[in-house]
Amino acid sequence: MAGSLELIKSETLSGSVANVSVTDVFSDKYDVYKITMNNFSTASSTATETILRFINSSDTIVTNSNYDYAYLQMLVASSFTENRDTGQDKITAMLAPTDFPPEGNVGIFYVFNPFSSSSYTFVTSRSANSHNGTRAGWKGIAVLKETTSITGLNIFLSSTNPTNESYINVYGVK
Repeated sequence: MAGSLELIKSETLSGSVANVSVTDVFSDKYDVYKITMNNFSTASSTATETILRFINSSDTIVTNSNYDYAYLQMLVASSFTENRDTGQDKITAMLAPTDFPPEGNVGIFYVFNPFSSSSYTFVTSRSANSHNGTRAGWKGIAVLKETTSITGLNIFLSSTNPTNESYINVYGVK
């Protein structure tokens, strides 16, 4: 992505957080946003999926079954795995699964046209993780097939395991 970035919001998660909403970050100022997630890990040794949902202009988490996604898991010492689904109420595995420190995941994803009420919201992602000594890279794509104005995002884990200290940054791409 060519262009410069403007930091819109930073969130630091610490303690026992299993669900975070980052609100008031998408507006008509940008068409493309970059989100970085660093040091995302849980209090569990079980691989835990990092899941994404969007928040609309009414500050409601969009849970309609209008999310489609696909991702490629590229294991270092094994075969690659593809996964995809349509008509879901969330974007599963937006970032690679995570577990307890020192393992975990890091990644970035781009969100396209979230604030537009006349087009779908699209996402691309790249991430990496380590779980039980196995490392993997992940690439994903997703779409929210609704023409609704999106102003924020909700990130949560697929289980009740809380995250340890983690960082989320949202940038507007100029």
